[in-house]
Amino acid sequence: MQMLMKYKLTINNIMYQLVLLLAFFINFSTAAASIAVGIGFLTIIYQIIKCKQFPTIDKEFIIIFAIYFVMQIIIALCSLDVLVSLREVIGEMHRCLPFFFAIMYIKEQYQLRNVLIVILISNIINDFTGIYQWFFLNIPRPYAFNHTATFFGSFLLMQIPIHIFIAMLPIMPKWSRILAVFACVVSLFSLTISLTRGAWLAFIIVSIAFMLIDKIHRKMTLRLLSIILICFVAASVFFPLIWRSVKTITDPYYSSNTERVLMWKSSINIFKDYPVHGIGQKMFQRVYNDEYILPNAIDKPGKDGQTGHSHPHSNIFKVLSEGGLIGIFAFTFLYGYFFHRFYIVYWREKNIMSLSAGLTAFLILLGLQIEGLTDTNMNQVPIMREYWLLTGILLSPSILTTYKAGEENEKRS
Repeated sequence: MQMLMKYKLTINNIMYQLVLLLAFFINFSTAAASIAVGIGFLTIIYQIIKCKQFPTIDKEFIIIFAIYFVMQIIIALCSLDVLVSLREVIGEMHRCLPFFFAIMYIKEQYQLRNVLIVILISNIINDFTGIYQWFFLNIPRPYAFNHTATFFGSFLLMQIPIHIFIAMLPIMPKWSRILAVFACVVSLFSLTISLTRGAWLAFIIVSIAFMLIDKIHRKMTLRLLSIILICFVAASVFFPLIWRSVKTITDPYYSSNTERVLMWKSSINIFKDYPVHGIGQKMFQRVYNDEYILPNAIDKPGKDGQTGHSHPHSNIFKVLSEGGLIGIFAFTFLYGYFFHRFYIVYWREKNIMSLSAGLTAFLILLGLQIEGLTDTNMNQVPIMREYWLLTGILLSPSILTTYKAGEENEKRS
């Protein structure tokens, strides 16, 4: 029995350390993060075999992911290239693993504090890298350690709510809460210079949603948004490229906009031909560029057959074309469940915590989904690993202990 407890304690500590490593490297290195995820997965398998006990987790999460991935496997088995699609399904499973790492092994308040501090430092380094690229390397759309400026925008949509959460979480050291406020300002500036129009719109909608849901901070949020708007307008005056990007949002003749609309039409045409199960995961590039690209599309595939658009710049249209009705149902089922779960957690916490972890997770997912209407972001490895890690942290047992401590303090007062 003592030997069993020793194994469990050692493995729990190893997994906690891996979550810390993942939290730091997830912004910087896909390879380093992949190694951490791989070691974590093997450690869990070892724990199950050696300790004869599965790590503690809400079984509802297992059921939800199981149903989702069964539907994904069905789509893959009906794919135009079964092996390619099955590999993509395995890749998506891999991207979800950080959720389980955090929710199973971040149990104590000190673990929560340390992980959030590491995330905060990692985000600041990422943001300042983007600012450095913009100021000193004259890169018009900085991307920091991300592959593109659009991916950078997705990361920033996740960073801003988590920075606010850290700044308002009483268990965090005072210096880290002050640093989180500073990081939030830096992230807002980085979001501006990224020129990611979808992320801009998503930030506005998320801010409105926050004001509608959270009445306690409504006035303060409105004042801050007014200041942000004034700063954004001032930045547009000094940096005309920002204003030009704003104007293109509603320009129907802007090439990026027209190209997206053409790809969406092609996605609908693919769906009409494959309405039930779609063409299969990772099949859009091949099918779109070979068969369904419209004559007036500007970006044509090259002779090598490998170039051309690999996705339709929309999560919905990607899922619609590659997964059909099964894919749309699976996508709605998974993320609809988590929206619902976050909202339930928010109502449990809203009178106890300054800023609910559930509401923070809700806003992060809302931002990604709104941006995902015009950019495919929910299939990108770094973005999804970051998202699932944050979701696991915000739903972890450590949050529950923080909530209970706050509840006890309220009763005493």
